[in-house]
Amino acid sequence: MATDAPLQLKKLAHIHLGVDGGAERFFVRLTRAFAKRGVEQIAFIRKDRPWRDELAEHCQVREMTFSRSHIKRHVIRWNIARQIKGFGARVTMGWMSPASKWLPKPGPDMRTFLRLGDWPDGFHTYGNVEQLIGNTPEIVRQAVEMGWPEERAHVISNFVDPLPENLQPVNRADYNTPNNATVLIHLGRFVQRKRFDLAIEAVARLPETVHAWLIGDGELLDDMKELAKKRGVTDRVHFLGWQRDPASFLKAADILLCPTDEEPLGNVVLEGWNAGLPVVATTSPGPSWLIEHGKTGLLSPCGDVDGLTDAISQISRSPNLGVTLVNKGKKTLVQQHLESTISRRYVELLGDNAT
Repeated sequence: MATDAPLQLKKLAHIHLGVDGGAERFFVRLTRAFAKRGVEQIAFIRKDRPWRDELAEHCQVREMTFSRSHIKRHVIRWNIARQIKGFGARVTMGWMSPASKWLPKPGPDMRTFLRLGDWPDGFHTYGNVEQLIGNTPEIVRQAVEMGWPEERAHVISNFVDPLPENLQPVNRADYNTPNNATVLIHLGRFVQRKRFDLAIEAVARLPETVHAWLIGDGELLDDMKELAKKRGVTDRVHFLGWQRDPASFLKAADILLCPTDEEPLGNVVLEGWNAGLPVVATTSPGPSWLIEHGKTGLLSPCGDVDGLTDAISQISRSPNLGVTLVNKGKKTLVQQHLESTISRRYVELLGDNAT
């Protein structure tokens, strides 16, 4: 709540060049949490973002065209810095590496932060970045290993919004799924590291009562549809497209999958706990950090379809195991990933000596 800590951060500027996905959903959530704490904000984003109006409910929005031209870049950055100064913010946070090149120059009246939710890819555009924030220890560890000063690197994780008490699950029949099926749900971009192929292969090895809802879009979507056809599971693997808010789908599912090869955090793990689902994930860095195997979820080796299938089967065979994983997962969520906890850490870090 706004009164549980001295408020030091008064105004904050953001630079976010993202399109639409989990990172963007968290961006909107965190800016809303700042607003609840009385922080006035301005955000510089690309034009026509689908979450623009939701962001504008609690944050001033400036839609920009971010040019790749070296000369235009200086003009745009100067314009952003001018608007931030006019707004009165003395702290700016960029979101992901592409935002780093647009940060204003730090100085006595400006502190700059870059928030990373993915692996660092070098610091060649980080000239105006003072402090780095990673949402997992592994992101920060890699940055420090690459040469970023450890004293200027911080770990602050994510949170998810509680589900509305009156949230209704989607109707399974609308998605050609029997009510008595065991529904696996996997969300994300259809790219290689998300390993939607493992979910499809697992369904092919599991009883016919097991269905999978694959939510997302991306370059490998057609390949995954072809794989489902090849494995003979087109009637049990359902491609539901990109969903701006997947909460009602999570509410209607039985087990959340996170079978990725290289997952920095795995925000879907938090969403699974939040929705009361047992979580089955692979041992990529983020899920391995979030999940205590056998207590808050089940982990299997990356790329191991048999291990993934066995973990799903364990939960299907043992309802008590599923209940245990759900209860302990929710406990971890409450203890470590509440909005109040995460937003307070941000305010304390960003607000220090800023007002």
